Amino acid sequence: MAYLYRFDVSLGHKDVTAIITAENDEAAFAHLDVELEKFYLRNPSVQGVTLREKKRLGKQSGYILDEDEKG
Repeated sequence: MAYLYRFDVSLGHKDVTAIITAENDEAAFAHLDVELEKFYLRNPSVQGVTLREKKRLGKQSGYILDEDEKG
């Protein structure tokens, strides 16, 4: 079974949200590193990572991303 993970990533100068699909927590954190390296031209200096949400991936699942709501 796969899961959707929502991470808050602190890059020092700004915070970003990352959405990752993975089979388990360990794979999600590993794939987060891969996606950050692919997205940015230079490897970002990650100050911290917070797992905000984990949802089972099914036929109907998703996220609402509201910059004012960090819950």
